[in-house]
Amino acid sequence: MRIFTVILIIIHLSSVYSDMVPRPKKIQNNMMTDPVQSGLRDLGIIEDALGYNIHTPPPVPKGSPVSVHISISLRNILDIDEVRQLITVETTLRLYWQDTRLKVDHLLSQEGGDGPTDDYILVHPDTAKYVWCPDIYIDFAKALRAPGFLVSPASLRIYRNSTLRYASQINYDVACPMSFQKYPHDTQMCKVKFESYGHTVQKMEVRWKKGFDASKITDNNSISLAQFDYAVSFEEEYKEAIASGEYPGVIMTILLRRKLSYHLLQTFLPSALFVIVAWLSLFLPPESIPGRIAMAMTTLLTLAAMFGAVRQNTPRVSYVTALDVWMCACVVFVFLILLEYVIVLCLIHRKDAQSGAESKGGSKPEKDEADGTGDHSSESNCFNQFLSNGKTRRVVHTTEDTLYITPAQRSVSMQFTEQNTCKGKSSCFCLPDARTVEIFSRYTSAVLFIVFNSVYWPKLLCEEEIESLR
Repeated sequence: MRIFTVILIIIHLSSVYSDMVPRPKKIQNNMMTDPVQSGLRDLGIIEDALGYNIHTPPPVPKGSPVSVHISISLRNILDIDEVRQLITVETTLRLYWQDTRLKVDHLLSQEGGDGPTDDYILVHPDTAKYVWCPDIYIDFAKALRAPGFLVSPASLRIYRNSTLRYASQINYDVACPMSFQKYPHDTQMCKVKFESYGHTVQKMEVRWKKGFDASKITDNNSISLAQFDYAVSFEEEYKEAIASGEYPGVIMTILLRRKLSYHLLQTFLPSALFVIVAWLSLFLPPESIPGRIAMAMTTLLTLAAMFGAVRQNTPRVSYVTALDVWMCACVVFVFLILLEYVIVLCLIHRKDAQSGAESKGGSKPEKDEADGTGDHSSESNCFNQFLSNGKTRRVVHTTEDTLYITPAQRSVSMQFTEQNTCKGKSSCFCLPDARTVEIFSRYTSAVLFIVFNSVYWPKLLCEEEIESLR
């Protein structure tokens, strides 16, 4: 019982003490009120809540759509993701529309007053949630981010003529379909579409801003891209036609042209030098097998490794790019030079084998020559076919059946005697000399590589028209 009495006394004393402590008066300060509610109260929306409907577009003349104007400041191109085919841009987007239901004349200084004349009032950007705003969205945008710190980078102005201007700085990832057929000298066209989501062309029209603050785009000279040059253009009267109707919008086109200097120094020049090194191996004597094999195989393996490294840094596409054509052509040229050396070695080996067979035969060919039979007659027939230009003739039939030729063909006959491969065969087929193959390969490979470059580079460097890329 005593404990209960003590508790009641303590409660009574605490209530008396609270009444004795003076309470702070409620500070009536505009800084302590909600800025959004204050802005709505100034606009008369709270007092006239039944008269303003944020879901109803502003009143316009009958039959006319609500006019919405857009202007953009391209602040930066943050990233170009070629693998995912996305670009990340940072822009300041400004929307203009007129809502005659919002009057701000009583909040602006009148002309002729003491202070400067204001043309607009600035309200909290969250006030836009309680007024009608155009339902503009960015088509094919993956993510939108506001680079704010304490305050969101946005503003809402209401001008004297009831024009509203909502501005916000955002960065976003937007899809950009890319074609890499002319990589690494390709041109990509990224279209950023701003369009209405729910209002058709009968209810709303969207255009680029003209008039005060009329810049469609504010150039930012600090934008520097490592691998691209960029240009920006605009399209008017864009309409997205789907089953439910046509929806208005505008397009900002970002044109990206890749710089060729990086791949020119890192890929094209080294690979061309490797092909030239492989071609220089043709000037080495065929007997230096280690030197020629080392030069050809080293350049071939180096080009293959370079090709693999380049492919890791390029977009993975299923079609052939211009860089693939160049690298494959360089590999093929080096492979053909290596194949030519294999053919030359086979010819040399065949000639050595025939020389060994003739040395083992002893004097049998001389005996056959004496009686006019044996391989001499078949050699003469093959030689006559080899010199079948109408100038070969027998002048005297001696006991040795000597063959006489014109002076112009004397050098040819000497070469034929050294490399004749038709002895003892009914049909004549003469293999070329190894030295002849070497000389022919030197000039042919050089001419083919020059012709390839004369076709490849003009086709790669030719600029396509912008209209054809759209």
